[in-house]
Amino acid sequence: MSQKEVYVGGLFLEAAKIRLEARIKNAEAKVNLYLTELVGVGEHPEITDEIIRAAEEGAHAQDVLDFINKRWN
Repeated sequence: MSQKEVYVGGLFLEAAKIRLEARIKNAEAKVNLYLTELVGVGEHPEITDEIIRAAEEGAHAQDVLDFINKRWN
């Protein structure tokens, strides 16, 4: 592999990590919003399901990020 290929590959890996970190932050923000803003509860009658869904999204992104970091860090 050339240095250019390694560099480009590193950019894609970095982009993937950033995207996963954004998904984790988004999930955290959603759960925090549901827990702190009563207005949001009125708009989401199934708030428990919404919290679980956001947590699952964050957990999945965290699992994938951990997998990447263990193998290509």
